[in-house]
Order: sequence, then C-alpha cells, then structure tokens
Amino acid sequence: MDCNYQRLVVVEGASAALAEGVCQHCGVRSNELAEKGEILEICAEEFATVMESGERILTPIALCPSCHAEHHKDARGHHNPCQIKARLSREGLA
Repeated sequence: MDCNYQRLVVVEGASAALAEGVCQHCGVRSNELAEKGEILEICAEEFATVMESGERILTPIALCPSCHAEHHKDARGHHNPCQIKARLSREGLA
C-alpha cells in the first residue's frame, strides 16, 4: 500500500510508535500479527495545525495492515496515499 507519510517519518518517531507493540486503532498486538505473517505499519494522525501557516503537525502511530488500509480510504472507499486527505474526505471536509 502506498503511504505518503512513510516517506517522511524519522527513525525515532517510527521506533516510538512501534514501542508499544499494538495497533493504535483496533488493539491487536504485534505477536498476534506475527502469527499471521504480518507486522505493524507506521502511519500518522494529525496532532495539530499551525493556524498561521496551515502546516499540519503529525504524530506517528502504529497500525495493523487492515487498520492502515482503512486509515487511507476516502469517502468513496478508494485508497488515498495521503491519510489526511482521506480523513477529510470521509468527514465531508474536502
């Protein structure tokens, strides 16, 4: 799956997000995923927006492959590599 955020995340952010070993959406643990041959993936959630510039501050999060795919679906159920644009579409804001 194509995820724009994975090109931006720094090692420290990815490590911190993976440290808990659990999907931040559904709660499945990394050892349960390993039994199915899957691993936690890194994506991001919007933490804040800088009002002056419109810049979005993103927080890295760990997601199982299923939740990561859902995180990138827009209002029509299509994959959007930008999770922010996908969320805005789902919420009717874009």
